Amino acid sequence: MHRFLSVLPFLIFALILSGCTHTLRNQNLGQGIREHHEVTAKYRNLIIDPNYHYYYAGPKSNPDAVMGLDKVFTVQSKFWHQIDLDMNKEQLEYWVRWGDRQSVDEGFAARYGGRYQGAYILDPEGKVVGDWWSKKDWGIFEFPGDNLIIPHPPRYIDRGTRLKIDGYKIN
Repeated sequence: MHRFLSVLPFLIFALILSGCTHTLRNQNLGQGIREHHEVTAKYRNLIIDPNYHYYYAGPKSNPDAVMGLDKVFTVQSKFWHQIDLDMNKEQLEYWVRWGDRQSVDEGFAARYGGRYQGAYILDPEGKVVGDWWSKKDWGIFEFPGDNLIIPHPPRYIDRGTRLKIDGYKIN
């Protein structure tokens, strides 16, 4: 028992330190996305913001998401591909038309009913830094500093895969 008590302060210190590290890392996370009908309308009306660079994730013919980010940011990602929509407006038009013709089973958020939706991308302070048009209702963004953003890819679960969390099956 005496040996355990002598080690206990070190265990407590290690736990506190690991909690601080976790908290510091999460301070770099943005607040994700905030859905807004104005962003959905912007994409559906093929409006391209001249202050944004645009990127898509997934196959070019059928992306999981398209995002526009303020040009002050540098994107660090091997999953997001930059595209000049000013020069390729027909690509955006194709995405909008094709996106509305897909089946709900194509990896859409269930509540989206098979339609892409728009949202604002928020930094850690809640400031809008871009927009998002996707079949997914979530987005994760890291802001490590110096106008760098790390957008995580919006992955989906393959149809044959079943995910089980706390005893519930998620399709």
